[in-house]
Amino acid sequence: MYISEIYASGFRCFDPTAPLLLKLSSGLNILVGPNDAGKSAIIDAARYVLWTRGDDYIRPDEHDFHVGADGTRGCDFIVRCTFDDLSADEEARFLEWCANEKGKLRLHVCMRGSRRVSPGGGSIISSQHRAGAEGEGLPLDGELREYLKATYLKPLRDAEREMRAGRRSRLSRILGAMPTMGPQSKPAAQGSDATLHDTLTAADVAVRNNAAVGGVASSVNTDFLDKLSFVDDRLVATLDLGAGGSFDQILERFELYLNAKAGTERIQRGLGYNNLLFMAAELLLLQSHPDQVPFLLIEEPEAHLHPQHQTLFMEVLAARAAKPDPDKGETHQQVQVLLTTHSPQLAAGAELETMTMIVGHRAFPLGAAHTRLEVDDYEFLRRFLDATKANLFFARALIVVEGDGEHLLLPAIAEKLDRPLSRHGVSIVNVGHRGLFRYSRILQRKAGNAIPVPVALIPDRDIPPPEAKDLVGDRKTENELTQDEIAARLKTLRRDVGDPVDAFIADSWTLEFDLALRPELAESVHQAVQLAKTSSRKPEWLAKIVKKASETYAGWKEAGHSATEIAVKIYQPVHDKEASKAEVAEQLAAILRKRADTPEQMRDWLPPYLVRAIDYVTGGYLPGAPATAPEPDAEDEEIGAAGIEGAAAVEG
Repeated sequence: MYISEIYASGFRCFDPTAPLLLKLSSGLNILVGPNDAGKSAIIDAARYVLWTRGDDYIRPDEHDFHVGADGTRGCDFIVRCTFDDLSADEEARFLEWCANEKGKLRLHVCMRGSRRVSPGGGSIISSQHRAGAEGEGLPLDGELREYLKATYLKPLRDAEREMRAGRRSRLSRILGAMPTMGPQSKPAAQGSDATLHDTLTAADVAVRNNAAVGGVASSVNTDFLDKLSFVDDRLVATLDLGAGGSFDQILERFELYLNAKAGTERIQRGLGYNNLLFMAAELLLLQSHPDQVPFLLIEEPEAHLHPQHQTLFMEVLAARAAKPDPDKGETHQQVQVLLTTHSPQLAAGAELETMTMIVGHRAFPLGAAHTRLEVDDYEFLRRFLDATKANLFFARALIVVEGDGEHLLLPAIAEKLDRPLSRHGVSIVNVGHRGLFRYSRILQRKAGNAIPVPVALIPDRDIPPPEAKDLVGDRKTENELTQDEIAARLKTLRRDVGDPVDAFIADSWTLEFDLALRPELAESVHQAVQLAKTSSRKPEWLAKIVKKASETYAGWKEAGHSATEIAVKIYQPVHDKEASKAEVAEQLAAILRKRADTPEQMRDWLPPYLVRAIDYVTGGYLPGAPATAPEPDAEDEEIGAAGIEGAAAVEG
């Protein structure tokens, strides 16, 4: 059996009018999304319903009740875990608590919380656990609760402390719960190998008989305790290992630690390695009880782990969460895992189908049944969705671009518009001319609510103007294409537009060319291109390049060249790869940041599609509503066919 659904209504951030219904698979389930989206609330919902195998104190309090838009705190909540795929033994065990739904037995474990204001002020909190979809069934007895308990790994865990000896240590409870430890708590049968009990008892005797130890004990008794004792109540101390106590007390003396790289000498290891050790111990405990539901809750396993170890951990976890393959000799018990993470490294290493985005307190599964991704899209993303691109799962908004130029330049442009991307939680995903729409389709739904994460696609129009004919050679310029051909290219780039994705396409050719077309920006672009052509970083030489570029630009204007002709001249080194787009973008970003333009001026001077794109991801996004103003239809002979946001067909 496994947990197929988690439902929450009125619990913390989950509004009763829009309750959470999270569908889970029997294997690995990864929750991603920005902060305060509801990921930790989901983990706690499962903990409240099932309890955990740790020593955690789990009881609802006032803060677990939802606060509505009017500021009023609710008085009731319901949280439910639904179990499916029960085996014959499990059906027999839970028969009286199960519900027969369409000929299939399902187990609903429900927790209801209530809050009442006491006459003297404050709140009286009560809760109950019952079976049934609404908690209308039988109460859950202790045996059932023990069977369903989850294993929970908290965030920012103190792994070293958890593995240290001490009263009621986590390690002692893990060891005590291991099936193999039961027989070790008793003396061995005659003729059998010594048990742990025998070994420690013998060690205790040896320690007591040690002359040094005996001397210390004798001194304590004769020098102090005899003098501190009443006549009828003599105090006598014994110094030994304490093996005479209960087996639990013996286990509390155990420690689990990492050895040195060579040998068995104990050394102090870092937080990351100790964290791995602790998680390994918990996973061992989980797989050692095949009669219990193997359900693992993990919050932020990336804590204290560097990226390479995050990848290794995810591989191990995915293997445990996969169904065993008898043909490969696999016999491990499949573990159902519910994991939250903020790590792009972990997200990139996971299968997309295992992930659910939690945004705005809603769950959006990313499996094939839910997104607009095609089968080959999943295969493509499996190969090319790296840690850099995986930040899309945690952003408040996205800009998807095709190259390094846009990636480096757009943050500076947004700053000039007084809409810094970092302050608005906007991430830029650079797809590098591969699969532009494959990434945006991740966030598009086949049905239901749109994911409230606006996505701005900024592709090049990639149609040179007639003035660039000598530069592009056999390539068709705008005047050589029919309106139908241009419209077809536009349609290609806008074919996947729809909540929450919109396309903002270059007005004429490329981003760099379009910036060079703007009279107020052309000189700065020319300076950046010329700076990008040199490898020198000597200030005096760079100053000369900037001065020369300004003089050249002024000469073009005096000669009566049109804005388009000047833009072609500025863009030529980029087209001919004399200057890289990345270097041009870096130089131009630095120049723009030093300019004294106001946000209002930049808004008028920048290409309109860039302004609309930045407004889209930094402004108020409303799913289902037009996000931006309509494209202009008027023609501008200097800029070309304005309003035509076309480009060559983009892969994906």
